[in-house]
Amino acid sequence: MSQFGNAADLLAGLDDDRRADGEAAGRGGVVRESSADGAECRIVYSRCAEEEVDEVIAAEVALARSGGYTLEWKTYGHDEPSDLGARLVAAGFAPEAPESVLALRLDDTALTAFDPTGFDVRRIADPRGLADYAAISREIGRRNAEEERERLARILRETPGAMSVHVAYVDGEPVAAGRVYFKEGSRFAELAGARTKTTHRRQGLFIAAVGARLREARDRDRTHVFVDALPTSESTLRKRGFELVTRTQPYIYEPEVRAASNP
Repeated sequence: MSQFGNAADLLAGLDDDRRADGEAAGRGGVVRESSADGAECRIVYSRCAEEEVDEVIAAEVALARSGGYTLEWKTYGHDEPSDLGARLVAAGFAPEAPESVLALRLDDTALTAFDPTGFDVRRIADPRGLADYAAISREIGRRNAEEERERLARILRETPGAMSVHVAYVDGEPVAAGRVYFKEGSRFAELAGARTKTTHRRQGLFIAAVGARLREARDRDRTHVFVDALPTSESTLRKRGFELVTRTQPYIYEPEVRAASNP
């Protein structure tokens, strides 16, 4: 039996959090989340009727082209209509790797399964400490490490209660890390941004970094955590108690790329 009891209630809670992520755009139930510099926009929630979905997609594409921003439409397995992904591809969006939305109840069993004891995992409160997070990102080949560091630093400065960053160290060297997000008024926390240096994998550091974030989430009175997991981490998380809630897949529209391919 699932640890969650009523899966429909959990999905409804996930949708509530998605709607709280940004600003409602009106038609099609679209909720957008934009970067501070306006270069990126993400649709985190939609619930389009079959007869309107193509017009809603076309309108969002037109806005992205006129605004010159990258548009990400993040779809979920229970979104409507069921062929939303295919319609996005037909409109010029590029699909990215599918992920699994996993959830974990924050009880004693969960904390035991993700035990950071014996590891040096620190919560980074000072934006200057994000240099260690960026160092891990660069080592694993992320090209946007500095841009990400600046974005995360802005969050820590402006809304420090909304996100925490945890970094694991070995002999003083930052080697693994992850983020955890806290939406005001939610009973959930969201894990994101997990990464481990290639030189320190399979040493328990990923589990320790998850465990540190789970403990903070329970200390802050969250009942569950969510994570969008790639196949590389899904099996590890599910072996320790995370359960599948739904599937998710991002679709990306790049106005400059589309314009170059369609002169």
